Amino acid sequence: MLRAKKSLFFILLGAAALSTTLAAAPAPSKWLSTVTMTDKGAHVLGNPAAPNKVVEYLSYTCSHCADFELNEAPAFKAESVATGKASYEVRNMVLNSVDLTAAMLARCGGKGKFFGNQRHLFATQSVWLGKTKNINAETQAKLKSADYAGFMIGAFDALGLGPIMQQRGITPAQAKVCLADKAALKAVIDMTEAGAALGVRGTPSFMVNGVLQDHVHNAAELKAALK
Repeated sequence: MLRAKKSLFFILLGAAALSTTLAAAPAPSKWLSTVTMTDKGAHVLGNPAAPNKVVEYLSYTCSHCADFELNEAPAFKAESVATGKASYEVRNMVLNSVDLTAAMLARCGGKGKFFGNQRHLFATQSVWLGKTKNINAETQAKLKSADYAGFMIGAFDALGLGPIMQQRGITPAQAKVCLADKAALKAVIDMTEAGAALGVRGTPSFMVNGVLQDHVHNAAELKAALK
């Protein structure tokens, strides 16, 4: 009987130790799920009061931007954004009409879906970008008449973006409402023009604490630029 009690004691002791270990495990950083928006309509991930403010100017049709998002951004976010040391703001630098379509879709579903939408669009970039030849003359003509929503809705269908956005829980009908959002369109175009005025010439381009960083191309270089 004593031996049984002794065994039970060690079992309970082990369970208590496991409970302590589990309780001590760090919780996921709240900063990686904290998304705010600037008065210009840009999305910011992380601590709004972070000592470092990182801005990325990007294009959704840019292969280097896709590479940064998929292969470099996760390390930067884990080391700097999750810890509250830096916030990460995305601003548009639209390069073409297809890029504009993707930029509008990234904003679809509210600010909480933005960074997930962005990653998904970059992850599937080779799929939808490879279908630009499917955009017919009728859709292209809408650009000449400044019917941007008409072009983007036509491009959405031609590029096969419906199933891609459905994987993010956004139906084709919802996506097309987003593509016709005039306020969102103005925000995207205004960000592009403001970036050009600041001297942004390529994508991705980074700004750290208000200073454009011509030499930054990866997570390690970006981290080194932080104060």
